[in-house]
Amino acid sequence: MIHPCFLLLFFVMLYIAVLYKSGAALTLCILFLFWILASVFQVLYSFRRVRIDFPFSAYTGEKEQQAVFTFTVKNTGFLPLSGIRLPLLLLDQSGKKAEEKTLFLSLGPKSLRKYSLTFSSPYCGRFSIRLKRFRIYSFFSLASLTRKTDLRGEAVFFPAPSPVSVKISERTRYFIPEGEDSLETPFLASSAAGSLGEDIRSYRPQDPIRLVHWKLSARTGELLVRIPASQEGFSVLLFLDLAVPEQNASARQISAFFRCAASLSFAMLEIKCSHLMIWFDQKEQCLRRLPIRNEEELDFAVYCLLHGDFYRSGQDLYALYSKEHPTDTWACRLLLDTGLNLWREEEKLFSSSPEAFEKDMALAEIIL
Repeated sequence: MIHPCFLLLFFVMLYIAVLYKSGAALTLCILFLFWILASVFQVLYSFRRVRIDFPFSAYTGEKEQQAVFTFTVKNTGFLPLSGIRLPLLLLDQSGKKAEEKTLFLSLGPKSLRKYSLTFSSPYCGRFSIRLKRFRIYSFFSLASLTRKTDLRGEAVFFPAPSPVSVKISERTRYFIPEGEDSLETPFLASSAAGSLGEDIRSYRPQDPIRLVHWKLSARTGELLVRIPASQEGFSVLLFLDLAVPEQNASARQISAFFRCAASLSFAMLEIKCSHLMIWFDQKEQCLRRLPIRNEEELDFAVYCLLHGDFYRSGQDLYALYSKEHPTDTWACRLLLDTGLNLWREEEKLFSSSPEAFEKDMALAEIIL
């Protein structure tokens, strides 16, 4: 707790005072002793009066692969804090240290300050920011004391889409899917908003029963059906298998998987191919399926995907989807796993590695 250099200096002065019977050296020893006691009291007093608040997550910086983490440090005591040393760790999905930043700061009595640190990572994904302990120092760092804590934050690095050659066949383009109801649609394109008059019409014999608007039909006394404002359905399903990769869940492998998924979805969006992004939610033990019709929905789906938990037991996504949504029809289904294997139905389109997946995707012939 006491700095060894100061202790050495104290004993040297004490030795001089005893050996040479120096009153001045003895006076310095007494003053030094009071200084030590005052420093120890300051550190002990401030030990429980430091409050550090971590936010839920960092926000994305101006540049890609950067996250700005802002937190607050508060001194609730009446004595100033001469120094606080905060070593913050950036941990990847496997818990390995990706980056470390150390912040040394001071606070006045009864004060609160905000501090921001910019973390960077060559990989994308959901990283965690952790503070395991911090150290409090007295004046001139004579005394110090370490306080253990377990504060956690979050830093999300979004994947940058890579060029992918995707073509849509006539069969898929003009395929009319059925059964796409109860979707999570937080963002809806302006072209798909429509009005009440455009969305509701009288029932026709060939209309599916699922489109009947029962509440409105009961009020009007006429059987009415809902017509989607956009005739563009979800004829393509993009399944994402979040099984733990064989390479010990390395950040590089997971990052390549996220980038590959975002690239495929963005490429389909560029050719105006609305699709569903589907994966198994380990926490809820059910499938998550999110519609991708515009960039806002793509960003939301990628954000949800980055927060998904990987699982060790294999999941048959096709069987689960058919069980949960037995009436859905589609023209094309893709499956991407964490081993960077892309399948179209039962046909493997390409298999790659984290180092070469961009080149392999660009050379692959992906026809929906």
